[in-house]
Amino acid sequence: MAVTGTVSSVQMVLLFQDGVDGKGNVKLAKKVYKNVAKTAKPEDVYEVAEALADLQMLSLAGVQHIIANDLAE
Repeated sequence: MAVTGTVSSVQMVLLFQDGVDGKGNVKLAKKVYKNVAKTAKPEDVYEVAEALADLQMLSLAGVQHIIANDLAE
């Protein structure tokens, strides 16, 4: 059984440090950018994320490049 995957959507998620909770754990806030080009390379996504993070008040804690695939036989 051969399964093929087709990219259905791509998102970029920026994670920001948003303080500390009562237990001392770092709280994270996130900003999701949908409709990222399906052909975007991880390096390009990260470069854009860094540029957008420079416009924010909070410190960038991480970047996620989420690729969703539709699977079919």
